[in-house]
Amino acid sequence: MLLEEAFPYQEKRTFVLFFRKEILMKRTLEQVYGDPIFQSLDPRGKRFLSVAWLPPRLNLFASYGIEVAALIPFKTFPHIKSIPTFQMMLEDFQNGLYDDKHTIVVDSSGNTAHAVARIAPAFGFREIKTIMAADVPESKKGILAALSSVDVHSVRGGKSVAQEALEEAQKPGHYHLNQYSHMGNVRAHELYTGPEVLRSVGDSIAVIAVAMGSGGTVTGIGRFLKRKHPETVVIGVRPAIGEQVPGARDRLRMEEVVTFPWKEAVDAVVEISRKESFNRMRQLWSAVEPQPGPTSGLAWGGLEQHLGSLTPDALESLRGKRVAFICPDDGRFYTERTTGELDPDQGFEGTER
Repeated sequence: MLLEEAFPYQEKRTFVLFFRKEILMKRTLEQVYGDPIFQSLDPRGKRFLSVAWLPPRLNLFASYGIEVAALIPFKTFPHIKSIPTFQMMLEDFQNGLYDDKHTIVVDSSGNTAHAVARIAPAFGFREIKTIMAADVPESKKGILAALSSVDVHSVRGGKSVAQEALEEAQKPGHYHLNQYSHMGNVRAHELYTGPEVLRSVGDSIAVIAVAMGSGGTVTGIGRFLKRKHPETVVIGVRPAIGEQVPGARDRLRMEEVVTFPWKEAVDAVVEISRKESFNRMRQLWSAVEPQPGPTSGLAWGGLEQHLGSLTPDALESLRGKRVAFICPDDGRFYTERTTGELDPDQGFEGTER
């Protein structure tokens, strides 16, 4: 029977569109591996962490012979979220979770949404729905809106971003990539980022500080280091209660959505204010290129606060050692937030913290 005879016009059109989506999304693993964006965002076998050593004027512990390293993934990748997004989506594809799906839904503060938008077509998706809070920087929303396959949802009012994502994912053909519970998020940093930390800094690394949002980065790095280099102290850094730093979550907001066993991988937690995070971010701009974002300032502030809490004897025991903090993304995404948070000259060399 002809399609025209089997269905009225409107029903036929709906059927054909759905059928076309099914044809487009059926991909082999070989086709996925051959996609140029997949290849660009594939962390396997890549040296993706570069090191910027802070000069003495930014290193309060230089007199103890302690070196401070800013670890930067975004010379190779757009941001650190590209790494777990690659792993989560590859695992889901291999497990057959995308077989009847044409639209992927992701709730994110920006970077994970961008990573999904870039790599999802490699897995056969032709539509991406990003669920974001209303206060996400317009620069990040604009990048996503410029991609014709992305539908950007800004959540306002009483509904949470997570709730909106779960509701969208109930629609036929939709799949929810939940970065806050997907263990591929943790595995990515255990498999790739953790080894890169040791390669970049070396066995003399004594402390590493990581900003916490989904908790995946600190959990994966912490797990790797506790297995391979257990003497390294892992510091989780988050904003003070009630304060927002893009890409990070305070204690209450972490408790709402994060399910990873991050406490098992972290030796201490430090909280830093929003203003301090932006201030330190700007300080890093005088010494680090490309220029890190506010979660980098958050992590650096947490590292320095931890070291400052140690006794002189404990600091002396770190003589000749190296400490590090992760810089998740580029500060140029946050121009509106920076100018709104800081005075014109605040954070630049010669100003007080």
